[in-house]
Amino acid sequence: MTALSSYAFQVQEIAKQMRGCRMAGMDIDFDFLVVGSGAAGLVGAIGASIMGLRPLIIEKADVWGGTTAISGGVLWIPGNDVMARDGDSDDAQGARSYVNALLGDVTEREMAKAEAFLANAPEMARMLAGEGLNWIRSRKHPDYYPHVTGSSVGRTLESAQVDGRMLGDRFHTMRAASLDLPAITSDQFGTVTRAKTAPGPLLETALTVGRYKVRRLLGQKPLGNGRALAASLMKIAMARGIPIRLSTRLIELLHTDGAVTGAVVESDHGRERLDALAGVLLAAGGFARNAALRKELQDRDRVWTNAIPEDEGDAYAAASAIGADHERTDDCWWMPSIQVSPSANGLALGLRALPGSIVVNAQGRRYMNEAASYMSTGKTMFENGAADADHWLIMDGKFLKRYIFAELSQKGIRDQMMAQGYLKRAASIRELAIQCGLDPNVLEETVERFNTFAREGQDLDFGRGNTDYDRYWADPNHEPNPSLGEIRHSPYWAAVLRPGDLGTNGGIKTDEWARVLDTSERPITGLYAAGNSASSPFGRTYPGAGATIAAASTFGYMAAMHAAKRHRNAPSAPMAQI
Repeated sequence: MTALSSYAFQVQEIAKQMRGCRMAGMDIDFDFLVVGSGAAGLVGAIGASIMGLRPLIIEKADVWGGTTAISGGVLWIPGNDVMARDGDSDDAQGARSYVNALLGDVTEREMAKAEAFLANAPEMARMLAGEGLNWIRSRKHPDYYPHVTGSSVGRTLESAQVDGRMLGDRFHTMRAASLDLPAITSDQFGTVTRAKTAPGPLLETALTVGRYKVRRLLGQKPLGNGRALAASLMKIAMARGIPIRLSTRLIELLHTDGAVTGAVVESDHGRERLDALAGVLLAAGGFARNAALRKELQDRDRVWTNAIPEDEGDAYAAASAIGADHERTDDCWWMPSIQVSPSANGLALGLRALPGSIVVNAQGRRYMNEAASYMSTGKTMFENGAADADHWLIMDGKFLKRYIFAELSQKGIRDQMMAQGYLKRAASIRELAIQCGLDPNVLEETVERFNTFAREGQDLDFGRGNTDYDRYWADPNHEPNPSLGEIRHSPYWAAVLRPGDLGTNGGIKTDEWARVLDTSERPITGLYAAGNSASSPFGRTYPGAGATIAAASTFGYMAAMHAAKRHRNAPSAPMAQI
């Protein structure tokens, strides 16, 4: 039994001793307030309930699930139980070396946060499995920095497909519940994209879609990816009797004698005070949709975010108002995105890695390994001026015929993009360059140089296609390099590519227990933050697929552990060790 498991057992025993008081009519409605209903909030509430607290979740949207419900729904958890069950051992020191190398020279507090994640993420996943969440593993997904010592493959978990009917009426208030999408695993995304390239991917895709349609005809509501994770977490919350209030916005925190004891919230019924003697967990996301905060904290006037509309910085504002500190608010979770309309973006994953496309700047030149992780490429785009001048994803006709994409494979969306100037089509590279406002000679030279690399199978400029991650989104049936393909089939296409983001990754400053810190780095008693409300434990990096949700869930869990210890006066315990 780990140290944290032993500690959790102690808290549960204390909770059992308290049960008699509740049965005697001395109970109150709740004692732990969770702000936000994504993974951080749901896991925090579940952990609090297991530890004997009585959580209440509030959500300002009229739907629950947060960003988690529209995400890939994966969690990067080195050393997880599913890996061990599969016989794939994960060296604890390797994972630690990998994360430490990514962090570089950081403070003792920042290193402690990273250590807390590595030590307790597997315990958090084990706790959810014990409550009924069925984890499956993305066996093929490599870490995002495969050149760094300690990187590995297969550290990512996700929820197995679930039937939304298990939620009853609550299914109808889940974010994205109305989307008619086949339930697939993360490893199937690439297969679906390549469905037209070979009999194997085509058959697998057909079977996946066919099974989904049959289940729908039988009245089921098959959910995969982020919707499956959100639904699975909500099912646990419902089973534990955890209440949730939608359309309820955090206004301010109640701060008395140096401790947070609740919050003032606002709903259709007006403002009210919610007392939470065990504390408050801020899990309401970042500030990606708050233009004023992005200007103040990031000095950015133009942003292309894929965050949910409610990601407006409520947690940041409330915590700052009582003296909370913040860090790295200038950064975000970068994601290259094609401009679909003035207000909509499309995520560019396989678009950048599959053979037959390149990215060029406003002069028509390549400047990066397009197939690297979205965190790396998005940041590189921003640093190379993509927020101030149009950069372009150059593709040939074979590329669009051979691969399937959410937006560009639909003629109606292509026509819309062309009408608004976000997509160009031409019979030659030279004509395409003129349409895009690029130097025709430069673009022709760029394409020809890249075509030479594609024929030889080696990108001598940026090393595209050299790593496991580059090849993960590429085409394994393409030779000699699965990520390098000539751009030589008319018509030629160019789509405007933006330095988009998935949300902000800097925020409220916290410690290894998810406690919010003031400007003197002292914990504000009773106040916790997790997910994009808090600064990332990974600094300015993104270790692997699902690192955001994994960190959110782990520190939601850690907040619950600490709140239970403080509220029940349980004996302290050291961190669990890998």
